[in-house]
Amino acid sequence: MSVSEKMMGNDNAEKWSFEKAEAFCEKVLYILSSQTNIRTLGGACIEAGGYEELICYFEKKFKTVFQPIKKAKEIVKSRLVEQGLDGEVNPTMAIFILKNNHNMKDRTDVTTNDKDIESTPIFGNNPLDSE
Repeated sequence: MSVSEKMMGNDNAEKWSFEKAEAFCEKVLYILSSQTNIRTLGGACIEAGGYEELICYFEKKFKTVFQPIKKAKEIVKSRLVEQGLDGEVNPTMAIFILKNNHNMKDRTDVTTNDKDIESTPIFGNNPLDSE
């Protein structure tokens, strides 16, 4: 039996309790809310004394997404849109980040639900063909 298997279920060595994780997430939200120069969730996590991967760890460990993180992600998204429109940040980078990190698209095709359409050939007389 490996050391990690022996430690399964042992919470004594665990650094992050649910309460500590929740407090960290609230701190991240506070930092994002109060410091408009921070534009990413990772930047707020660093400012809070952690790193962004902690958020994924918390979600996996506690099987929940903390409300402060949901709000923090919305703040980041809104801030990028507003600052991109105002020219405060490079609009191309804002679009790139919004597409890759916030599941935004340029457009949605409501007629085909973004599925490819098989084109049907049209047969008939071509007015450009000479007889």
